[in-house]
Amino acid sequence: MVSDDHLSRIRELKFKQLLVFERVATLGSMHKAAEAVHMTQPNVVKIVRQLEELLDVALFERHSKGVRLTVFAEHLLTRIRPMLGDVRAMSEELTALRGGDGGQVAVGTLISASAWLLPESAALMKRRHPRVGLVIREATNDILFPMLQVGELDVIVGRLPEDPGEGVEMHAIYQDDLMIVARAGHPLSRRSDCAVRDLLDYPWIVPSNASPVRRQVDQFFLDRGLPVPDNQIVSLSMLTNLGILARSDALAMLPSVAARPLIQVGVLFEVPIHVRLPFGAIGYSVRADRPLVPAAETFVRVLKEVGARAQSGIA
Repeated sequence: MVSDDHLSRIRELKFKQLLVFERVATLGSMHKAAEAVHMTQPNVVKIVRQLEELLDVALFERHSKGVRLTVFAEHLLTRIRPMLGDVRAMSEELTALRGGDGGQVAVGTLISASAWLLPESAALMKRRHPRVGLVIREATNDILFPMLQVGELDVIVGRLPEDPGEGVEMHAIYQDDLMIVARAGHPLSRRSDCAVRDLLDYPWIVPSNASPVRRQVDQFFLDRGLPVPDNQIVSLSMLTNLGILARSDALAMLPSVAARPLIQVGVLFEVPIHVRLPFGAIGYSVRADRPLVPAAETFVRVLKEVGARAQSGIA
């Protein structure tokens, strides 16, 4: 049973204290948290100390590069993140009720969507709804889906995973495949046909081991009795990958919807091995237990409209 003393301490908690604590815990630094909440660092330190005194626990261990969470902080963080997400959603809904075409959408994206689907959707969204803010976070599934589950993100755009975790609802927009690409003017561009073995002569840009695309790249060679390329650049950044492709003879597997516009304008070419690998369903994921805020509903409608162009081959 919770004692009267503990209930009294909980009642004294202030929203600002929890907000500051969450920023320090997430960013791992008092200094970075102060910048994020537009406060001075001494004020952030003071608020954290007040919270520690109120709860009678140590929340952080200080070190030269920032702070580490104690077990108490980790537990508190899991409790307050959903609450802060709900407060943000409430603010967006109140903005919509006041009749303004405003609000903000927090979008997570994977490399499969960051080169075409999301930029096209974001551009169309801003043309139609200039007062809606977009905050975009590119990362891997293991980072994005926990953020979605606690309300830090409204929607995740990209390849739909096999197991997104509890409380997530996924919606497919179109099916995509992978093509092997290189820069225009690559030595292989002078050939009308290539053997898979020929591809081992060049560097390969590959995602990290946790990525499903990485497993498909490896399996592509293993299924043909060939070794996995050992001359590798491991990168999840689409911008970096395109820069490397433009400046070297490297090869990469890219989703066809992302690669096709770059092939059409002569930046990339598809390596002529006449094989494409299935990539999977591209779409969006949302929380199953919460309705979308109005701005996010609008963004999803735009996303579906843009995705329909890819499905019909007009991308």
